[in-house]
Amino acid sequence: MFLDARLLTIFCVAAEELHFGKAAAALFMSQPALSQQIKRLEEQVGAQLFIRTTRTVRLTPAGSLMYRHAKQIGSETEYMLRRVRQASRGEAGSLSIGLTPTAACTPLADALHRYRCSHPEIELDLHEFNSIEMPGALRLRTIDVALMRPTAVDADIQTEQIYQEAMQVAVRRDHPLERFRSVTLEQITKYPMIGYRKDQSPYFRQLIHSLFLQARLTPKIVQESVVPTLLTLVEAGVGIAIVPCSLGRARDGALRFLPLSKRVACKASIIVAGLYDQPNPAVPDFVRVMHSYRLEGPGM
Repeated sequence: MFLDARLLTIFCVAAEELHFGKAAAALFMSQPALSQQIKRLEEQVGAQLFIRTTRTVRLTPAGSLMYRHAKQIGSETEYMLRRVRQASRGEAGSLSIGLTPTAACTPLADALHRYRCSHPEIELDLHEFNSIEMPGALRLRTIDVALMRPTAVDADIQTEQIYQEAMQVAVRRDHPLERFRSVTLEQITKYPMIGYRKDQSPYFRQLIHSLFLQARLTPKIVQESVVPTLLTLVEAGVGIAIVPCSLGRARDGALRFLPLSKRVACKASIIVAGLYDQPNPAVPDFVRVMHSYRLEGPGM
């Protein structure tokens, strides 16, 4: 059985006032109309809620019990309505975010923290994906929005660049290049190099390939891998590698990260991506916050 919310409101006001005349005035209705509504409520619940005399009005034990529950229902209903309205405006609910592993090392982690602080009613659910997996995860609704490296997407996905950082050279601290303040592409071609796998890191593979192609140089690729295994191979002495600057924050010890020569223009990007028909109302504001926090990484 569902009770009319209006009836519960009338009952609560009458229970608080314990005076039908004052309760009727507070509700902008006549006293006979209020008495009729109370009688209707008592018939619905099957219990007498008030004891009325010519001088006093008081709650019956059943009325006292109902008042406690009615106040709780009213409070929960108010909370529910507030949360529903917040969710419809993208101010509450949950947001599932796909995050490429290399983005976790960038200042975008701080941007996520700031978003969380400014939207405390939204629960963030982070999922780590390779960038090439993100479009599929968006379509399956596994994630609502993605922070990823650029990759080919279909027309149903919109993207926007939000972060750029320079690329740098990762070498062991005992490598001959370690003594230089910056490194040229010509110097890199003299040593074995770890490249990126085409099936797992097509963005970085194309970025590095284009870099040497434009310079008309050929690097000595001895093995292809993905981050973070790529850095492990560098540390093992298999070869050097060109990686995003942000990775230097996550790996030190045996490795040193050297900037490329100023003559070399090579920047890595991170984009925010989502479906055009995304139903989660929190996504547009998340994208707006990420856009307003657009950053450039060190070495730019």
